[in-house]
Amino acid sequence: MRYETPPEVKFQIIRDMTTRDNNLLNISWLCKYAGVSRSGYYNWINQEASRLERDSKDKADFELILVAYRYRGYAKGARGRCRCQV
Repeated sequence: MRYETPPEVKFQIIRDMTTRDNNLLNISWLCKYAGVSRSGYYNWINQEASRLERDSKDKADFELILVAYRYRGYAKGARGRCRCQV
């Protein structure tokens, strides 16, 4: 079985490598070596603000769901009320 690394991980590695001091690496070469498109890399860079905003909204939604889940401290729903064992 072959495991394929997601493009987001490859894009992050490329950005980390190109932002180092004394960088002599070419973005075109790095994208070609990683097997991703250069346009995809630049799109990923340009979408960073919306990606961070979406992540913060997802985290806020998760916190709200967690508050509802922990409300009153017992299981909720039809299956949560059943005391029988199946």
